[in-house]
Amino acid sequence: MQMLNRYFVPFALILILSAIHFSSPDRNVVQTAFAILALAMVVNWWFSKNTYRYIHLAKQMKILQVWLNYVWAVPLVYLLLPFWGPMWLLFVMAPITAALFTNRRHTLGMALVSAATMLGIYHKQGAFEAGWTEGMAGMTYVHAAFIVIIALFVYGLEQTALRLRDARLS
Repeated sequence: MQMLNRYFVPFALILILSAIHFSSPDRNVVQTAFAILALAMVVNWWFSKNTYRYIHLAKQMKILQVWLNYVWAVPLVYLLLPFWGPMWLLFVMAPITAALFTNRRHTLGMALVSAATMLGIYHKQGAFEAGWTEGMAGMTYVHAAFIVIIALFVYGLEQTALRLRDARLS
């Protein structure tokens, strides 16, 4: 978990600060985005610090953290996507977390949920006004496919690393 906090929290912060700096959304959007980010940082830090303290609940805590990463991404992307296009990348965090701590089925499920939610946000914000196969629709489908593919790729890397570790131990 510390590795995720070390890389993904700063990445999320960079995305949010870029959206705010380069786009100047209204004050309420900025305050809400920072409140969500602060809450996410505190909760992720708490989980990282206490996962092994409650070792009997470690698996459930990791699954909860995967879903919480998804929950944080939904309002942040919804609020800031109109101001900063790369905000959709926040939907990659939960599936990658799932890839590192759960099985292939859960990783795929989280990736599909994240991709579908992202498509729903794009739809709500008008990306499909020209039609489901016109305009920005193609870009949104590529974004959704990337979420699924990168999650499965990371899962594959993680499984390879575990097999190599196990081979060295035997």
